[in-house]
Amino acid sequence: MKRIVFYIALVGLGLLTSCSGDDNRPSLITINEAPGVPALIFPINNLICTSVDLEFSWNGVMDNEGDSVRYVIDIARDSDFNNIVFTVTTAGTSSAFTLEKGIRYYWRLRAIDSEDNASSYSPTQSFFTEPEAGTNTIPTAPQLISPMQGERISGSTITLDWNATDSEDDALSYDLYLGDTNPPVLFSDNINVSTFDVTVSPGTVYYWRVVIKDTQQSAAIGQVWNFRTE
Repeated sequence: MKRIVFYIALVGLGLLTSCSGDDNRPSLITINEAPGVPALIFPINNLICTSVDLEFSWNGVMDNEGDSVRYVIDIARDSDFNNIVFTVTTAGTSSAFTLEKGIRYYWRLRAIDSEDNASSYSPTQSFFTEPEAGTNTIPTAPQLISPMQGERISGSTITLDWNATDSEDDALSYDLYLGDTNPPVLFSDNINVSTFDVTVSPGTVYYWRVVIKDTQQSAAIGQVWNFRTE
């Protein structure tokens, strides 16, 4: 019996020694997270800028691990950013650019930490620069045809209808902003007719506006209209 007890004691001691001296256990892996997504401040969405010398600004973000953060700003002539005119990296929360007159621009931003972890892009915003004086006239602001302001409408499909003119008879295209929040968000762009069918839900207040663009890149932003579905 003494031998059995002694053997058990030795086995137990061996297990304790093995556990306390195990240097082959995998070490904990720390994942470095990307910084947050910065929020755009200026130029605000759909702003018509009277100057081409603009200082872009945005909210700075914190990095969970305390890494330094830099920002990459893209400015383009199209919403898909295939025609980027500026890409700049800066550690600050603002950057100045000289742009061209009579252009609609789009801009976005993302943050990158010192470990090269990048955030998602911010939501894209667009703005306009006024054209050279005397070279082109901005189209007229859109006029509401239907549905009338504040009208109650039934049905699952609504036809939005508006009218706009251009004093130089330039061909016009339209960007439609639509949603159940005010201001509405971009719903469809580069529409070449002044009507648009949309599917709606019952019991909802919808807000919408139209931006008119001519072939000279001039634009007019319409006011926000609304209607209610039954």
